Amino acid sequence: MSSRTVPIVSAFAGTIAMSLWIGVPSASGASLDVDGVRYLPTQNVSYEFGSKSVSGYFVQEAATCVVTLMISEKSNPDLSPPLSSVRVRLTLDPGQIAGLDSEEGRSLNVACGKGATTLLVDVGERDKLVALQKLALPNTVAKAP
Repeated sequence: MSSRTVPIVSAFAGTIAMSLWIGVPSASGASLDVDGVRYLPTQNVSYEFGSKSVSGYFVQEAATCVVTLMISEKSNPDLSPPLSSVRVRLTLDPGQIAGLDSEEGRSLNVACGKGATTLLVDVGERDKLVALQKLALPNTVAKAP
């Protein structure tokens, strides 16, 4: 890998990590209204973000969705050697949503479905997906005695 691509991959990995840190809400009692695709355990999840690609799967473990995603630069194997990937590991309770954003305009939400039996993936504009993520936040406003 050239020394020039290391900072690019590192910067993308940092962006992903920050999106996940900020974007993983606590579980709520509300059902998810996701327009996207439902995946079963171990079913391949694969999407493209401009020059990046995401591929992975989830398994159900202890009533949670354990998600593994590989994020890599798309490359032409005839022109350059493959670049290293970034592995993202998430443990989501049912109702939790994690978001992945690309500066190239596409965003992706992964949400743990009811009973951790499905992974719901929604792709679209960042503002729409962030709004959906906020809807999954629990209502924690304290009630007056």
